[in-house]
Amino acid sequence: MTDLSRREVASLAIVLICCFAASLGMAFNIDGITDSFNLTNAAAGKIISLEMLSIAAGNLSFARLTERINSKKIFIFGASLIFCFNLLSVFATNSYALTLCRIPAGLALGAVAATCAGTIAKSNKPELNFGAINSAVGLMGVSMAFILPRALKTEITLGPSFQLTGVDGLYLVYGFCALIALIFVVATPGVTPSDKSTEIRKRGGSGIGWLALFAIGLMFFGHASIGLFIVRIGRELNINSENIGYVLMIGSSLGILLPLISGWLGTRVKAFFPILVMATFLVLATLTLSESTATWQYFLAVPIFATLPTAIMPIFLGCLSRLDSSGMQAASHVAFVLTGSSAAPFIGGILIDLGGFAFAGRFAAVAIGLGALLLMPMILAADKKRDQIMIDPSHFSLSEKR
Repeated sequence: MTDLSRREVASLAIVLICCFAASLGMAFNIDGITDSFNLTNAAAGKIISLEMLSIAAGNLSFARLTERINSKKIFIFGASLIFCFNLLSVFATNSYALTLCRIPAGLALGAVAATCAGTIAKSNKPELNFGAINSAVGLMGVSMAFILPRALKTEITLGPSFQLTGVDGLYLVYGFCALIALIFVVATPGVTPSDKSTEIRKRGGSGIGWLALFAIGLMFFGHASIGLFIVRIGRELNINSENIGYVLMIGSSLGILLPLISGWLGTRVKAFFPILVMATFLVLATLTLSESTATWQYFLAVPIFATLPTAIMPIFLGCLSRLDSSGMQAASHVAFVLTGSSAAPFIGGILIDLGGFAFAGRFAAVAIGLGALLLMPMILAADKKRDQIMIDPSHFSLSEKR
């Protein structure tokens, strides 16, 4: 176990959320791409799907390398690529050029996310540290919800044949965020390769851990199937982009506090009941959001829908870290989350085009519920191990020696 200082955890959080800015703004991205390039929901969703799939590929590739490569080198290389391709995305003149820019940016983001998660998973307080990371995601979400609706109004003419539109404004914001990430890399913990890394990798990874990762990916697939169209749902209710942004800011504000509470709770009580309650409310919020016919329903459902996944993750990752001390499975979680989510914009777009938001919402609710059910074997095993640790006197003696 690694004892990370508050400064190191804060630096990891800043690097991650600044590199992740484009992913946090996916709902605005799909809206901007649809309008700027005059695409259908399914066509715009296809671009987002490819970007998210590339993030998953980069994450899964580097999850196995967290013990072999110095973490700062990965952060510098990854943040630099994200910065460059975010800026290149501004100058993409068609959807094909934009796709070519988003894929390498996604691969680099996957590497950064895997390294950050692997570092946190090997810390001595993973639930609390993951709670802090997810809280920072909520704080970033507040900022993005305020900035991005205004960036979508970008209209700048640079010449007779080139004009910056709404989607270009988004990628300018994401490029600036990546630059901030590069500045804070210096304060991150420089985890170096370990001689024991091979032995650790052989130990890591139980079957129910991989099943749980598949399950969380299924839950996020369902969530993203409707969540990435949350801006378009608001537009259908005649809510302007600024007011949609304010609603998302409320959700993101809750997302600052709830992960911290969740991480604190995960260190003190068994995980089964909190996970069950949050998954149930997430299903209900999904159905309410997708079937909204009035603005008050949208305003009520969006903060709950947007916040609960970030509250689930600290407890989930803490349980996963308890069963896999190598940190490999926790480092891989972004790959599973985004592999599931990568198909969601395309499939969600098709479902919406076929049967409307309500049809896609019912599909999403089933996926979330099934994922939560498949998650439970790992949660129960982690709770059982927690009980064993609590009654094992040798655990306390070892903890005191540390």
